[in-house]
Amino acid sequence: PASHTWVATNESGNVVGYIVMRQGVDKEDMLVGPLLSNSIQVAQKLLYIAAEATDAQKSAERLRMCVPVCESGNPNAVQMIESDFGVKGGFEFVRMYSKKPNYCLNKMFA
Repeated sequence: PASHTWVATNESGNVVGYIVMRQGVDKEDMLVGPLLSNSIQVAQKLLYIAAEATDAQKSAERLRMCVPVCESGNPNAVQMIESDFGVKGGFEFVRMYSKKPNYCLNKMFA
């Protein structure tokens, strides 16, 4: 399946976020992830740009995302997905690691 990547940089040229979106196996769904960002504003812009470029915005129900949530939650990601895109959670699953991940889940939106 086709995949696309977008990168956001600041004025200094430093990467402040990126998103990968790829076509699902059935060619109708668009799978989002990872979506990493230093802020919710950058994550929103990246998701809008990616959705618009892939026509996923026309059919939000075909947009598939895995939002990582830990003990403290990930309220920025959940709020962005639900309020900005009208996408609701479908099901929960558990991702298991042999070691604690060395990244901040609050910067991971999908």
